[in-house]
Amino acid sequence: MALGVFSVAGEALNFGGRRMETIMRVAWLPVALLLIVNMATVFAYLSVSTGALITFADVSTFQRAELLVAAAAGDGWSKAPRAMTAVTIVSLGLQAILIASFMAPLIRYAGLGEKPRPGVVRLAFGPDQVRYMIAGAFSFLFVVILILAPVMLTSFFVLQYVVDALSQTVAHFPDPDSLHTIELTTAAERLAAQGERWIYALALPLAAVVPFLLGLWALAYLHFHPRNRASAPAGGAPLLRAGATLFIVASVVAGGYWLFAASMTQMAEGDDGTVVAALLFTVAGFLFATYFSLRLYAYPGVAVCRKSLGLGGALRVSRGWNIVRILIILTLIAGFLLTVQFLVNAYALGWIRETIRALYAAADVSTRLVNDGVQGDWVRPVFVWTWNSVKILINVFWTFFAYGVAAGLYGRLYRESEETLDSA
Repeated sequence: MALGVFSVAGEALNFGGRRMETIMRVAWLPVALLLIVNMATVFAYLSVSTGALITFADVSTFQRAELLVAAAAGDGWSKAPRAMTAVTIVSLGLQAILIASFMAPLIRYAGLGEKPRPGVVRLAFGPDQVRYMIAGAFSFLFVVILILAPVMLTSFFVLQYVVDALSQTVAHFPDPDSLHTIELTTAAERLAAQGERWIYALALPLAAVVPFLLGLWALAYLHFHPRNRASAPAGGAPLLRAGATLFIVASVVAGGYWLFAASMTQMAEGDDGTVVAALLFTVAGFLFATYFSLRLYAYPGVAVCRKSLGLGGALRVSRGWNIVRILIILTLIAGFLLTVQFLVNAYALGWIRETIRALYAAADVSTRLVNDGVQGDWVRPVFVWTWNSVKILINVFWTFFAYGVAAGLYGRLYRESEETLDSA
């Protein structure tokens, strides 16, 4: 069954807005704790990096602490890697638990219509939350460890071995009749003189990339098998499918290569062959990771709603051309969220700021009139706190909406996976 791109994206956005009261009721406490965890993580990083306990007494604002962490984090990882790793693991663990505590019930609400239990102060944790965490961790670790890491490690070692081999110093006897005349040169220079350097500098690095590019082609060929496409004829056309998938993969790889080459100008200082191979390895790794990320995207929602960690439902909903539709859906939703958030912070908050400034000016004039020209002590603190509170509340409210959209999308993809099973 083909996913309706605008229907799925629209329902996800609609759930985030229409169910805002429930989302806020379920998520306000975990989100508040998330803010505290993030703040504590920043100060913990800063304390480890400086070797002293840093609190708000030492740093005037949280924004200042974030800037200091960005500048000092490198020293912290080099001087105390164990402590920095421990802080990272604890922080990620707490964040995962807090997010799962409200995402699991919201996903079941979106997918099954099962309204979260009543109560304003809720911090639930049970089997549904565990399934959500396992499914999310599996998706991430599977893509990073089993898919992306092998490609990147192969790229590193192959190119490193080629560079090492070409940089080795070798003895050259320019006069074959005299063994006393010796020149020390590198293997690269020697091979260049013989016209054979291209074999090691270009052919070998590119040959190492070929199996991964062929793997992408094979993956695309198998993914678009007729059994994965509802409207495809039973027998299919293997040669046509092979040619079409080869063209698609080649086009995507070429486009990815062009984009990465344009953004990685610092790599141009290396050897041409190794630079080309490194970029192709990067593109191949990115495409492998993107493919499996999209295939497993629905897994957390399916696991929570079905109360099972089976992969079948998640794989059903992303087979065939649905994988492209999921990519388009995610792009549309992300584009909408980022655009609205930019407009809110760049324009809406500007209008609100000007309104608060006008009220501040009016309060300033009023208090000076009744206080012999002296501004009231309460005026500035009240308006400063009002402005900061407005900024915080708007961004927290937007966070609720974004989590609600994610839950709505997971719930809709779960229902699509069940409809796919019924129609099979």
